[in-house]
Amino acid sequence: MLIRASLLSAPTLQELHFEADGGLVVDGMGTIADAGAFDAVSARHPGLAVEDLRPFWILPGLVDLHAHLPQYEAVAADGLELLPWLERHIYPAEERFSDGAHASATARKYLNDALALGTTTTVLYATIHAEATDAIFREAEACGIRAIIGKTMMDRHAPEALLEDTETSLKESEALCRAWHGKDGGRLHYAFTPRFAPSCSRELMIGAGRLARKYDAFVQTHLAENLQELEWVRGLFPEADCYTDVYRRFGLLGSRTLLGHGIHLLPSERKLIREHGCSLVHCPSSNAFLQSGIMPLRRWLEEGLTIGLGTDVGAGPSLSMFREMGGACTASKLKRAAQHLQSARLREVGGLTEDQKARLSEALDLDPLPALDATGAFHLATRGGARALGFGDRLGALEAGFDADFLVVDVRLSDPFGQVSADPAHVLSRLIYRSDPRLVQSAYVRGRRCFHRA
Repeated sequence: MLIRASLLSAPTLQELHFEADGGLVVDGMGTIADAGAFDAVSARHPGLAVEDLRPFWILPGLVDLHAHLPQYEAVAADGLELLPWLERHIYPAEERFSDGAHASATARKYLNDALALGTTTTVLYATIHAEATDAIFREAEACGIRAIIGKTMMDRHAPEALLEDTETSLKESEALCRAWHGKDGGRLHYAFTPRFAPSCSRELMIGAGRLARKYDAFVQTHLAENLQELEWVRGLFPEADCYTDVYRRFGLLGSRTLLGHGIHLLPSERKLIREHGCSLVHCPSSNAFLQSGIMPLRRWLEEGLTIGLGTDVGAGPSLSMFREMGGACTASKLKRAAQHLQSARLREVGGLTEDQKARLSEALDLDPLPALDATGAFHLATRGGARALGFGDRLGALEAGFDADFLVVDVRLSDPFGQVSADPAHVLSRLIYRSDPRLVQSAYVRGRRCFHRA
């Protein structure tokens, strides 16, 4: 298959690759065999039938690294911070996943909606229910999306209906991992999923880490999302040096560990995350929705942390990774503006020497870095997200040898007059700030069309 369309990708935070008249060859194994200028590609593959999709554009499929599928029905329940929000809105929604038929129907709706908005790789929390988790995997297998899914593990500090026996939690999680990890040639994977440290005993976290290493599976959990949560963790784990050290002590940190949020991190924690090769997942819409804070994204990137983006549905109000890209840019701009304002106020404070002000500015991270732009956000949602999963050599780019996970988009829908700018950076900016729900015309995973807009 030779597709003709404009091609747009972001191999780095600063760099866009664009072919106004591009060609993309997908082979029978679902791999990109060639990509580049259409004339050159077509000359290298004479005789291939051409599917001309102009004026549509092709983008790499989007990677959502953190979402809670069972929370979809409770999405956008506003007004609370993390812990009371969980109690009032989220745990009741998760309890309903004790019904396998409900889990299947919700999963089918969620996954189809995600594909329609451009997500081709999704990383999902299920609930504590093994049957429901298996149902989500079956729906992912059927619809063709690339997915990493885990049964949520909780054996304390949760409603009675969502509490597990520690040994049962570990056994059911292991059985699901054995059934699904690496399924369909690696399209489906398993993630051991201790929800967050307060809801897990030491024994549960030790067991989850051991099993993840045994099967070379993923680990996903939450880290440093909310200040109240941090206080709770300090009280529950007095032996740990910091929140991240809790996970280190119980063997949960590794190159396949995804740490959701990571807003409030000490320098020592960032060092631990780098040393263990973990990845952070930035969820800006959720962070704002629950009043959790603003991740110092540019600072963390400057320090060498691996970061991707996640919608964090249901605290995140939308499945759209285009909206999440825009949210990441907006949060970065707000962080920079706040740093400028605080720096100006610090300069006006009396009674401090210039040296004291400089030390205080460093401690409070008041040295502003450039805000994230559309290119950087697009990279984090594609190649950056793939790298966070360890898949950066085969996902997130429109290059020969990569899996053919891509989107066909009508960029005219983001323009007020239905036109297309000659500047790809301008078009990309509109895609993320003016994303239209009809934008994605088709979504492909390994060359298979998983969604098509009629």
